[in-house]
Amino acid sequence: MQNNTGLYLLLASGFSRRFGSPKLLHYLPSGSTIVSTTIKALQASDCHFVVVIRKDDEVLSGHIGSLGIEVIKVTNAHQGLSSVIAEATSKINLKQASWLGICLGDMPFISPKTFTSLTTHISSNTIVRPRYLGKFGHPVLFGREYFDAFKALQGDDGAKSIIKMSPSALRPIDVDDPMILHDIDRPNDLTGPAVPPTPAP
Repeated sequence: MQNNTGLYLLLASGFSRRFGSPKLLHYLPSGSTIVSTTIKALQASDCHFVVVIRKDDEVLSGHIGSLGIEVIKVTNAHQGLSSVIAEATSKINLKQASWLGICLGDMPFISPKTFTSLTTHISSNTIVRPRYLGKFGHPVLFGREYFDAFKALQGDDGAKSIIKMSPSALRPIDVDDPMILHDIDRPNDLTGPAVPPTPAP
């Protein structure tokens, strides 16, 4: 049964330096932007989530605002992904939450079923990470026991340091979803066999 006692943190606060332009606003063949496609997958999963963006990113703020999505704005994105997670979690009321999932705005092709399925495996003292053909991907879910560690994160290593500190808590979940491995860093990541074909109209 789906576990709706927590929420996903959708990180969309990057600078798209390797992409060369604001990648999250890049339109896919489907007609939707990368970030709105990721948001639609989370909405279809029926999981709770909030989107994290830079406070100074007015264009992305307007785009997401038009979708009616809850947004958290951070000011320290220049310090790296870990710092973004720390600031964002400090601004969320997590008193009633039993888990928090970290997912990335530039991974638009993850199946809604994957988001939902992972929530059924999380507990207060475990870390759940999906795995496809032996390779770990995203999103990663953390039980309540790790919330304080989030707020102490610094730098650009995401939440990897928490995983490294608690190897016995890691619970790999094998999924039939290769898109947990596919993020979009450069324009050529939008083509090739890894990208799902556009559905016929």
